[in-house]
Amino acid sequence: MTASLAFVTVSYEPDRDRCALLSRSLDAFAPGVEHWIVVDRSDLQLFRSLQNNRTTLVTTEDVLPLWLRRLDIRRVGLRSNVWLQARGRPVRGWLVQQLVKLALAKELTADVLVHTDSDVVLMRPFSTSSVIDGSGRVRLCARPDAIDETLPNHVLWHRSAEKLLGIGRAQFPMPDFITSLVPWKRQNAVALLEQVERNTGRHWLRALAAAWDVSEYTLYGRFVRDVLGEGAGQYVTSSSLCHDYWTHAPLSARELETFLGGIGPEEVAVSITAKAGMRPEDYTEALERRWAAHPA
Repeated sequence: MTASLAFVTVSYEPDRDRCALLSRSLDAFAPGVEHWIVVDRSDLQLFRSLQNNRTTLVTTEDVLPLWLRRLDIRRVGLRSNVWLQARGRPVRGWLVQQLVKLALAKELTADVLVHTDSDVVLMRPFSTSSVIDGSGRVRLCARPDAIDETLPNHVLWHRSAEKLLGIGRAQFPMPDFITSLVPWKRQNAVALLEQVERNTGRHWLRALAAAWDVSEYTLYGRFVRDVLGEGAGQYVTSSSLCHDYWTHAPLSARELETFLGGIGPEEVAVSITAKAGMRPEDYTEALERRWAAHPA
């Protein structure tokens, strides 16, 4: 039986236009794959036009338990990015996005969840074979020997994963599991949450909220590699599905064309971080030209 897929995007108001561009690309290159977009309830109306027979909108509040809620200070003209627990310290919005991705593993039914950042755009036709090999194994991107003491945040994410999962301390250099288009085998993600609960003796969400320094992709990657191993039903590759631009500086027109032309043979998408200081309209025309050259 063919495995089912679903794209998952956790977004918010500042990334609405980027998410719309992603949605256009999914319509063109992955029309048969469902897309779940999760936004805060206050942003729901802004994203409503992206909903169609393939795309479903869900609110953060509906995914997370009632004891975790955003601090509402909009009445005085401010937007809070802090969430309060019934017990425990406040949770930053960045961490809440990661909690949502993990929580969706128990809410959705697709066999493979393809986590897709708002700033991702598909450039080529996407198929099941992009993420599942002929033996039914799901792709896991891991760049070997990429993390050492020169990347302190990444090191913290690995150390946090080790504590949450109850696994040994990895030595430098360590693998990097982070990119902008990340497939998860859903049953492995559910097993990850169960592992965290067994190891910490707490609800997985409370354990992660207390950990503070968490990367959902590092946590998942270490679980698959260090806990499940050969039984994970996944294969490891250093090749990403997405050609990423992470630099916090805008691309010139020439640099943009060079970047878009540099997409690798296994990459089906590109991502230009919002922190580059570029608006979607700065590169939409260039994307459309390339879409026309690679019809679905």
